[in-house]
Amino acid sequence: MMKGIFWSRFLLAASLCWGSGAGLMLAAPPEAGPEGAVVHGSANAITVNGDAIFNHVSRLAASSRVAGTQNEYNAVQYIKGELEKYGYTVTLQSFTFPKFTAPSSIQLTIEGTHGLASQQLAPQALQNTQGGDVSGEVVDAKKGTPQDVKGLELKGKIALIEAGQIDTNAKIANVADQGAVAVILYNPSSDTPILDTQFSTLSLPTVSLSGKDAQALKQKTAANGGPRVRLSIQGVAAMAATSYNVVATLRPNTTTTTNDLVTVGAHHDSVSAGPGANDDASGVGIVLEVARAVSGTQRDSEVRFLTFGAEEYGLYGSQAYANSLSSTDIGRFIGHFQLDMVGSKNSGTLGMYTVNGQKNVVTDLGATFASRLSGVIPYGRFGRSDHVPFYQRGVATALYTHSPAEPEYHTRYDTIDKISKDKLANVATIVGNSVAEILSPTTPSFKRYKDFFTPVNYPYDPNPPV
Repeated sequence: MMKGIFWSRFLLAASLCWGSGAGLMLAAPPEAGPEGAVVHGSANAITVNGDAIFNHVSRLAASSRVAGTQNEYNAVQYIKGELEKYGYTVTLQSFTFPKFTAPSSIQLTIEGTHGLASQQLAPQALQNTQGGDVSGEVVDAKKGTPQDVKGLELKGKIALIEAGQIDTNAKIANVADQGAVAVILYNPSSDTPILDTQFSTLSLPTVSLSGKDAQALKQKTAANGGPRVRLSIQGVAAMAATSYNVVATLRPNTTTTTNDLVTVGAHHDSVSAGPGANDDASGVGIVLEVARAVSGTQRDSEVRFLTFGAEEYGLYGSQAYANSLSSTDIGRFIGHFQLDMVGSKNSGTLGMYTVNGQKNVVTDLGATFASRLSGVIPYGRFGRSDHVPFYQRGVATALYTHSPAEPEYHTRYDTIDKISKDKLANVATIVGNSVAEILSPTTPSFKRYKDFFTPVNYPYDPNPPV
């Protein structure tokens, strides 16, 4: 997943001894918390172990876990086995998703005009691109942000887009919404085309050029109002692949129950370029450790811990799971906590993202429990991770992630040596105690949580992550 924005440094409370990696505990909530927060929590806050999380991440990051491969299935079996050790009822949900074969041929030609000969360029097809044979005028769409494409006439045209600032899929979606028929992507500082590691399924035929070739094309666009080019991507074929979601369920263990449901998720697949230690073995490691800690608590509500496949290809796993939920389960939901890229030493600070940019029970709990460590965390708006399908079903949800993303994102350098036990334990403690608060018999049903829970004040950051 792509994300990024740098917030003020999230300092860790020295009294918690994060650096040791030993068992870590958030003290039982006081009756009155910061900024007037009132929390009626469980008598004993859950304890998480930073070493245990790190060990899970290390095990999962031994190899890449591309959806639909044996390596992904091996990871699924490991996750299933760990959750069963903690007493969960675990099922595997299989689903199919499309994978695209590499093109057999790619051609990008500047069509000759006024007696000029056509000019061949040397493009690189992005992985999972659509195939096709299209012609159109080239339009400079800058970085493809909503602001960049606003007012551009792109219908039937080919968008030239500079890399950076926002996610590649978001760029393509933005120009597609304006009617573009293809995309040419480039990095102005690179002498070669972008050699992508792996993108989700792209919505348009998409190639990349070297910075030099792209700048030349850009100059022609400025001088002549946009040259016409022909883009031909042949031999692309979609094939059905199988991936899995892991679904671990723990029922209430008290005589009186609320019928409430809360879920925590992460995606276990990775890109092909690297082992995905932070993206997203870090999230899975926290899922496993919080599941272990919660299994020892008193609970009057149901909790499910989930790991999703095929996130990197386009949220296929979380979509399959969300679509499988019955209307009865949707009505029982309190919220869904999503964890993605939550452990890199080289990433920024922690934040919470909702699809609509509004606070909800998931962000209220996270900010309040974070405030008991060192200070509140901000929330923002972002719609490109596995929280989206839950939101589309009407579930309160938020993505927890560090931003900006580490420079190793989607590369072979996203390895275990870049992982911080401090960050893993920090996020696990915040999310774990938020979930425990929902599950605690000392709290009423969280359907009306604001009747008995006053969140801390926490800020909105208007900048979307990249």
